[in-house]
Amino acid sequence: MKEAVPRITMKRRFALALCALLLVPTVLASDGGENKDLDIEGTLISAINTPSVSSDGEEFDITVTLNQENNVTAVSWTWQVCLNSGVCLAPVPENMTSSDGGTSWTTSMTPVDDHSYVNYKITLNYEDGNSTTYPENTWGGKVWSDCWVAGDTHGGDACDTDGGFLGLPGFTLLASMAIIGLVAIVIRRR
Repeated sequence: MKEAVPRITMKRRFALALCALLLVPTVLASDGGENKDLDIEGTLISAINTPSVSSDGEEFDITVTLNQENNVTAVSWTWQVCLNSGVCLAPVPENMTSSDGGTSWTTSMTPVDDHSYVNYKITLNYEDGNSTTYPENTWGGKVWSDCWVAGDTHGGDACDTDGGFLGLPGFTLLASMAIIGLVAIVIRRR
């Protein structure tokens, strides 16, 4: 008598792939705590000033300084807040204002509680109606919070680590979802 060998159906493959994807944020967060500056070489941007650290509920100011010779009519930035749980909120495009006629552009936002970092990129709009985003397809700048979690590491001056490993809740959520998916596959197979 032959023993039945379970088949791996397309549904099971999809469930396994989904479970693996849920664990990706913990693997990708290897540069925890290291701010990243937007590369402005070869652009009309001469400087970008942001805080060196972001804090929950405190205003995050950004100033973009352009070269004197420019045909820029507006500057905007797109920012995204990522949480210590590993989830990133939807990107938010926002116009900046200039008080000096077009060389210095500023704005601010307030990060939500329990955030890990703020991503951003800059868009310049020109007199001819065209625009350029730096960088075009990815995030260019990143400022970490004063209490961040990246995978199985954490840091920041404002973290209260007396209660144990700060990153455990976010990691536990992802691991739990992966385990539930695997259990569903095993139960379905029987």
